[in-house]
Amino acid sequence: MQEQEKYVLESYLITSNDYADFQVAARRLKTGRWELFFFRAAGMALILASLLGRIYFNPYHEYNNVVYFLAMCLGVGICLYYDFCMPYIIRKRAFRYFNDHQKMVASHVEIDPMGIRFITEDGCEDIPYGNLCRAYEDKRVILLEEGQKLTFLPKRVLTMDEYKGVRKFLKRALKEKYLQEGVC
Repeated sequence: MQEQEKYVLESYLITSNDYADFQVAARRLKTGRWELFFFRAAGMALILASLLGRIYFNPYHEYNNVVYFLAMCLGVGICLYYDFCMPYIIRKRAFRYFNDHQKMVASHVEIDPMGIRFITEDGCEDIPYGNLCRAYEDKRVILLEEGQKLTFLPKRVLTMDEYKGVRKFLKRALKEKYLQEGVC
């Protein structure tokens, strides 16, 4: 009889960094492409408008220079919001929430061709691959979306073999619903 492939992650604790990474990844998952495109286009339009205003509309007046400079700064800020500001704000809130509300609970995870099981002292959560809407992976976490519920697995607890096995199971089960962003 052929032995079934299975990966077991022994007990690990979710840290505040893991929780913050989860929150940032969840926000990126929910950010639509059109939303991201709109923000970047609006930022670029402000930068372009400030440059054109500086060139064509009385550039020697001190008040105009300040307005054009502020418009350019706002445009740069809008362009960079999703890459730098949003993760910083979400991480800061996540750290505060984790320190105030979360308790350190040891988790035990089993991953096999049938699904993923998260076992804690609070109980067991079994997630068959058929129940997953999609999975999202970035540099630090793997998110599993099951309806309105998000569960995550920090990648720091996986060895390279376990990581490759998890990816193989998720790709095979979810196909195009397995999203990867910035994975190295």
